Amino acid sequence: MTAPKDKFGKAIGTLLWIAALGVLAENVVLSRQNRRLLEAVAPQITAGTQLHMLSGFAVDGRAEPVSLPSGGSKLLIITFSPGCPACQANQEGWTNLANILKRKGVRVLWVSRDPIEVTREYCLKHGIALIDAVADPPYRTYAQLGLARVPNTVFVGSGGTVENVWPGRLDQAGWNSIFTYFGEPRAATSAANSEIGGKPTGCDPGSTDAPAKSCK
Repeated sequence: MTAPKDKFGKAIGTLLWIAALGVLAENVVLSRQNRRLLEAVAPQITAGTQLHMLSGFAVDGRAEPVSLPSGGSKLLIITFSPGCPACQANQEGWTNLANILKRKGVRVLWVSRDPIEVTREYCLKHGIALIDAVADPPYRTYAQLGLARVPNTVFVGSGGTVENVWPGRLDQAGWNSIFTYFGEPRAATSAANSEIGGKPTGCDPGSTDAPAKSCK
C-alpha cells in the first residue's frame, strides 16, 4: 500500500513538471513575439545603399572578403537563411536567375546569415556552388545587407552601390519584374506561379540575440 507521503511527493513532482512546461511554453511565445518585433524594426536594404568591406565565412571555414564590383562589373547578392520557408519558396527562381546572369557575366553570391554547416547542407541540396556562398557574416556585413530580414535579392553595381532590391518571398509579379529588369521576357520559373499573396513576406529573425542568425 502506497504511503500518503509517497502520494504527496508524486503530486508535488507532477505539479512541478506542469509548472516547468508552462514556463517553457511562455518562453517560446515570448521568443516568437521578440522575433516579430525585431523584424518589424530591422532596417531593410534599399537601392542607393553604398556597401563597404563585406565579408563572411566560406563553407570550408575560411574567412572570405567579398569583392565588390568595379570597372563596370555587376554583382547579384542573394541573402537567405536555410531554415526560412520564404527563402525555400524563392529557391527555384533564384537558381534560374543565377544561371541566366552568370551566362551574362554577372557574378552571383549567396549570403547565408546562418552557420557554416547548415549553409553547406543547403547549398549541396539545392545545387549551389560552394565557391559562390558565404555564411555567418560579421555584424558589419550583417547590418549592411539587412540580414535581419531575409530573403532579399540584391543587385549591386560598380563601386558597390545597390542598384535594385527585390525583398521577401516573390510572387508572379515579383519574378516578372526581376526577369524583365535583366532583359528576360518572362519569369522562367514555375515557382513564380505559386500562390504567394499580395505582399512579399520574409523570415522572422531566428533569435533574440543580436544579430539573429536563424529562422524558425
